[in-house]
Amino acid sequence: MISPLVSIQQLNSKSSISELWIVAKEYLKLGKLNQSLTIAYAAVQKDPSQQQLYKKHYIESVRLGAEFAEEIGDYSRSAYYWEQLTQQLPQDAGAWYGLGLAKANLQDYQGAEIALNRVLQLEPGNQKTRLHLREIQQLIRG
Repeated sequence: MISPLVSIQQLNSKSSISELWIVAKEYLKLGKLNQSLTIAYAAVQKDPSQQQLYKKHYIESVRLGAEFAEEIGDYSRSAYYWEQLTQQLPQDAGAWYGLGLAKANLQDYQGAEIALNRVLQLEPGNQKTRLHLREIQQLIRG
């Protein structure tokens, strides 16, 4: 196996597609999202039939980025990642919920309301979202 510390240029020229994916996944485990995506993209450049695998890897990377940013209180970055996910997966209630919470933490209550309403369109019985939405609406009304 190739060490994750190998330079991306070395990986591009010397590695098989399977080795690139192994290293991309290792970088993802280390939280190095940009490096992971760069290496995964190199696999697609070598073999365009890897496009679907890249899309899954991209989505996993963005979700991890959103969760990590949220965990450390970087709500601006978290909102950015959740927005990327909602664009890729418009039917993903979890992504809309994450976006709603990030927007609320940024005091963008209108944005939070829109995102949480989208969750309820996708999951009408989601009581936790309904509760958060009521709180947001109270903040909007003052």
